[in-house]
Amino acid sequence: MTKFKAKVTQDIPANRLIGLGGINTEGDPEEGWETIYLILSKKGWIPDLVSTSNLEKGSVVEVTIKNNPVWKVEAAENLPAGTLVQCDDDGRIKHYRPEDGSHFGFTIHSVKAGEVVEVVRKYGYNLPQNQVETAAFNAKEFEQKENDDNNQATDNEFPKHTGGGYYELSNGEKVQGKDKAIEAEQALKSGE
Repeated sequence: MTKFKAKVTQDIPANRLIGLGGINTEGDPEEGWETIYLILSKKGWIPDLVSTSNLEKGSVVEVTIKNNPVWKVEAAENLPAGTLVQCDDDGRIKHYRPEDGSHFGFTIHSVKAGEVVEVVRKYGYNLPQNQVETAAFNAKEFEQKENDDNNQATDNEFPKHTGGGYYELSNGEKVQGKDKAIEAEQALKSGE
């Protein structure tokens, strides 16, 4: 059994699937360097944890890893026993559809929507790209930003990469995705 502290970044009800946020989840890579962030798992993600009680946004909680192959998770729909399941966008489970991403287990009894069902973890498929991007960390980018900050660089080129796939525009706004950020910055410069 292992225990560690983590910061809850949104209200998470009991019996919901949880993912790990990346270093820039709350826009502060320095805090993120030392902090594990908890977010609701999204549709098709492979969940990292499951909540056993209600978690309040902004709280720091103790996470306990018990190596338990069975999780108790709220069902988003009626499910028969033996159904392969995957996460929905609210951290609940639904029946597996390959076009919606990965499955992570199967039910061991039937359940009605809104009830809690026991799920044996059994993983399949690949991690969705948006989950990889959420939890990804590029050490070179972080070190470069740290070096730039230390050297008080006067580089006024926008958009500036701030980590985690986010870019800062010249007006201070943050945009996710390089192409979107370049387009938004060009619109600012042209006065649109």
